Amino acid sequence: MFWLDFTTSSPRHSAERSHFTPPGDLLIEIASALESRADVLNLSLTSRYVYSNIAAVLYETVTLNSLEQCTRTLTMLQRRPDIARHVRELVIRPHSNNEVRHGVAVSLLASAAVRETAATQRLDALTKFIWDGDEKPYHEDMWFALRMGCPQLRYIGTSVGRYLPMHNSHLFDFVDLIGFSLTLKHGFYETHMDMFLDEDNASSRQMWDMLIQRCPNLEELIIEGVSTLPTDVHALVEGRWPKLRKLALGDVSIDWIPGLLAQGEKRPFITFLEAHPTLDSLSLSRYTIQPAHLATLDPGSLQLSSFSGTLQQLQALPYLQSHLKSVTFRDSMQTRETSAQAVASLLQGFSHLTDLKISFNLHSMYDSGNLLRSLISSCPHLRKLELTCGNKPSFQLDSFSKTVRGFPKLRTLHLTIVKYPGDEALSAGAARIAKANPRLTKFSLTFIPPAYPLPLPFSLPYLPIPFPTRASGSFELTCDHHGLPLSLIGFEHFRLTWPWGLGVSSRSRRYERDLRPLSAPGRRKSGWRSVLGLVFERSSAGEEMRMIIFCGLLVSLAVWGFASNRAKPEEVVRAAKAVRRPAVQGVVRFSRASLAVAAPLATVTA
Repeated sequence: MFWLDFTTSSPRHSAERSHFTPPGDLLIEIASALESRADVLNLSLTSRYVYSNIAAVLYETVTLNSLEQCTRTLTMLQRRPDIARHVRELVIRPHSNNEVRHGVAVSLLASAAVRETAATQRLDALTKFIWDGDEKPYHEDMWFALRMGCPQLRYIGTSVGRYLPMHNSHLFDFVDLIGFSLTLKHGFYETHMDMFLDEDNASSRQMWDMLIQRCPNLEELIIEGVSTLPTDVHALVEGRWPKLRKLALGDVSIDWIPGLLAQGEKRPFITFLEAHPTLDSLSLSRYTIQPAHLATLDPGSLQLSSFSGTLQQLQALPYLQSHLKSVTFRDSMQTRETSAQAVASLLQGFSHLTDLKISFNLHSMYDSGNLLRSLISSCPHLRKLELTCGNKPSFQLDSFSKTVRGFPKLRTLHLTIVKYPGDEALSAGAARIAKANPRLTKFSLTFIPPAYPLPLPFSLPYLPIPFPTRASGSFELTCDHHGLPLSLIGFEHFRLTWPWGLGVSSRSRRYERDLRPLSAPGRRKSGWRSVLGLVFERSSAGEEMRMIIFCGLLVSLAVWGFASNRAKPEEVVRAAKAVRRPAVQGVVRFSRASLAVAAPLATVTA
C-alpha cells in the first residue's frame, strides 16, 4: 500500500515527493483489483490524495441493510454531492431482522428518504436501483423522483409483499431499461398469489406492457419467489428481447397449457428460449418447466455458461456439457433418493466447470462418506465450491480439511454443515482448513442445527435440547511469498433461538489469528512458556513433546517403584529380627525356670 504525506509546506520537499506520487488511474486500477471492500476502505484512509482518487471505487456500490442505515446514509448523500456523484448502484433493504416497527412504517420512512435524495439530483450517476423490502415502497412517487433525478438509471428492481402496486404506479413508466428484477415475498403468496401476475390484472398488464413494448433492449430479467404454490407468469413467453443475457425465474409457473399440443408443436416457453440465443445465464425452478419438455429444446439454440435448476432439468440438457462453467442446484437433494455417485457421473461430463453450488439432505451420518471424493473425481477444475449438508452431521473438520485438498484449483469455499458431535469450534476448524489449504483466498464455514425428531407424543410446545444454534464465519487467508499461511482474519456470528417464542440472541466478533508455527521468528517464546506452548501445540512437534513427557513419566514411575521394592526386603529382615528376639528370650527364660524346678525334685528323689 502507498503511504503518502502532503502536509509539508516546503516547495523543495513537495517537488521531491512528487516523484513518488502514483497517478490516479493506477490507484483506481489497484482499488478495483481488491476483492474486499474493507481493503478498499483501508487504502482510501492512507491519505487524502488516495481517497480523492479511489472514492469512485469505494462508493460505486452502496448497500443499506436497515432503516437506520437508509436514513443516515441517504441524508449524508444529500449533503455531500462529491460522494453522491460516485454512486452507481444503490440497494435498499430497510427491513432488518432487529427492526421492531411494522413493515409498512419502515417502508414509509425508507421510501421517503430515497425520494428526497433522488429529488435533489445528487445521484446523477446512478445506473441501478434495487428495493428489497418485505413490502413495496410506500410512496409510489419515489419511482418518479428516481426517473427524473437519475437520468442514467437503466436497471430497477422491486419487491412485492402484502400490498400491490397501483395500476397507475410510476414504477411502470420507465423506458428502455436494460434490467428488471421482481421479488415476490411471503406476504404476496399468502394474499395475492393469483392476482398480481394474472394477465387480467391491471398492474400486471402495465408491467408487461412496459417490459415488452417499451424496453426492447432488456438484458436481464429476474422474477424470484419461494413458495410451494407457484404463481403464473405466462405472459413472459410473449416477450422478445434480442439482447437478453440473463433470465432467472423462481417458484413461478410459465408453461401450463390445458389440453394436448399438436404433433410437432413445441411448448411456448421452449419457443421463447429458442428465440433468445444470446442467453448466457438461465435459472429455473422445479415449477417453471418439466424436464421432459426441456428435452425438446434444439441442441444448438442455447450456449449457456451458467445454469441453475434441478438435477433432472440439467440431465435434459446434455449438449451443454462443453459450455457450462457454473452450475447451481436450487433444491436440496435427498441422499435416500439421489446418490452422490449419480450426481458425480452427471457432472463428470462438464469439463469446463469451475463453479458449483450443491446441497444434500442427509438421511444418516454415514451418507457423506464418499460424497466429497465423488465431487473431487468428477470436478477437478473447480475454483469455487458451495457445499451444504443438512439434517444430519456429516464431515469432521479434520478429515474434511485433508480431503478438500483434492481440488488443486479451489480458491473460494462455502461450507454449511451440521456440527459433528465433539468436533472443533468454528475458529479452530477454520484455522485447520486454512493450514491444510493455503491456496484458499476466501472461505466461509457455517454450523446449522440438526433436524430433531418430535420427542413428546402430546401437544406441548416443542423444546429442542439443545436449543437451535447457528454459527457462521467468513474468513480471509493471508500467505507469505512461499505460499505458507501467515494469518487468518475472521468474522463470526452466533445466533441462538430460544423456545416458546422468547426471542433470538445473537453476538458477533472479529479477530485475527496467527497461523505460523510457534517456532517461527516473532512467535517464539522463551522459558517455561515456550515448553508449555509446545506441549499443547496441535502439531507433529507437539505430539513428540507429549510423547517425551509421557515416556519420562513412565520412567519416573518405574524408578520410584524399583527404589520402593529395594527398600522393602531390608525392612522385612529388621521386622523379622525384632519378632524373633522376644521369642528366643522367652525360650531361655522357660529353660532356666524348668531347671530351677527340676533340681529340688532330683534331690528329693535321691
